[in-house]
Amino acid sequence: MMREARATEIAPKASESFPLWGAADPFRMVADMDRWFDDVRQEVGRALTPWSGAGLALEGGIRVPAVDVRDEGAEFVVTAELPGVSKDQVEIEATPESLQLRAEVRGEREEKDEKYYFRERTFRGYHRTLDLPAEVVPEKAAARLKDGILEIRLPRKEPTPAPKAVHVKVQ
Repeated sequence: MMREARATEIAPKASESFPLWGAADPFRMVADMDRWFDDVRQEVGRALTPWSGAGLALEGGIRVPAVDVRDEGAEFVVTAELPGVSKDQVEIEATPESLQLRAEVRGEREEKDEKYYFRERTFRGYHRTLDLPAEVVPEKAAARLKDGILEIRLPRKEPTPAPKAVHVKVQ
């Protein structure tokens, strides 16, 4: 004998059931998926806004600069957009496998008049870590900053020859 299903507060009502579990309306699943994707887009949007030409803004005013990595045979050339940054404000760390860029720009503006006082402080930071496609020689890296474009040249590490197998005779 089969028991009759009873409505409880724990189990979802038939009208609230997940669409794949036999809901009568086939378009409900599409509507639910649209709502889920909208939620995801909003969450991602909060993390990545506001968009600027210099990169994506993260929490605390830190931006991820737009970066290009070119393989020019003997070296990799990394180009990063850092508008408004001077060479004294840039910090670059290179390892054989990765490159880390950091920059901070702080500003303060103050205006005084008989009728008003205005003071503004600004902060803009950049941070990006890149995994390089091949090993480089960090000691020979060179960087140049001109008109807000940082160019870093990282010479490739000379490939070591493959170990040669030697046949050993057993006596």
